[in-house]
Amino acid sequence: MMESAQVTIWPPLYTIKKSTRSKQVRLSIHPQTGLTIHLPHSLRRPIDIDALLLEKKSWILKHLHLLEQTLPREETLLPTTLSLEAIGETWQIEYKPNCAKPTLFAAAGYRLVIMDKEIQIDRTLRLLHAWLKKKGETHLVPWLTQLSLQHQLLFNKVQIRHQKTLWGSCSSRQNIQLNYKLLFLPPHLAEHILLHELSHLKHLNHSRSFWRLLTSLDPHCHQHNSALKTIETELPAWLYA
Repeated sequence: MMESAQVTIWPPLYTIKKSTRSKQVRLSIHPQTGLTIHLPHSLRRPIDIDALLLEKKSWILKHLHLLEQTLPREETLLPTTLSLEAIGETWQIEYKPNCAKPTLFAAAGYRLVIMDKEIQIDRTLRLLHAWLKKKGETHLVPWLTQLSLQHQLLFNKVQIRHQKTLWGSCSSRQNIQLNYKLLFLPPHLAEHILLHELSHLKHLNHSRSFWRLLTSLDPHCHQHNSALKTIETELPAWLYA
């Protein structure tokens, strides 16, 4: 499971949202998004965010502390660890609020360094999702290609995407899409999904013929398919943001 970032620096992580409903500036704290600053669309003068946070510091720290005490750690804010079980890699994440432009780079020793002028949840998650997409292209595409050649199930092209409800898909044009969330699965389940999509190249349905083919490629496919129905609850919530 992934660990979440602790509130050890000031200012805390926050997201800014403009709202048509808000009549005035207000703050909220939510389990999935953390601290949010709501600004009314009608606001004409810029807001001094630092001054606002300092003014509400006591309230913010109190409620962030309550959030950390009452929620499972994997549900809070940003991760400090990425466990990419499918490819046997564990990455530690360091956050450094000292860069004018949001930046993510991989350092020695399986470390990811995220730099920004102010670490904000929405920008940070965009960096992480983009990095995971590239990791999927680096690892999942060759994996799928190797299985494709091994079983003589040849696809047209493959894309890595951030899909919220699908592990993967196959079109009538024999194009395959894979979700980079596969990186977080145990290797046998990730491979099961790759074989599942390759089987759709022959049978674009879930007919008996499809299951016969998939069973020939993955003899434990029914157990693997059942395991996938519950494993999503074990993945970190920020992956779905």
